[in-house]
Amino acid sequence: MKKLVIIIISVGMISFMGSCSKCYTCSSPVQIKTASGTTTSTQEDELCTASPKEIEAKEEDGYTCKAS
Repeated sequence: MKKLVIIIISVGMISFMGSCSKCYTCSSPVQIKTASGTTTSTQEDELCTASPKEIEAKEEDGYTCKAS
């Protein structure tokens, strides 16, 4: 019985660790309008997620994401 409990806990921990989130730095060019003209800058966001769909959505919005 004790071995069964240890096996169940081990499998649960391995499953949990497999779904851990990763952090990404996502950047996008931003145009800033001033009285003297337009300047291009970069906006950076840090995103931690376990879902690849969130990264895909960010990239569809024009961001470039890299694992950090």
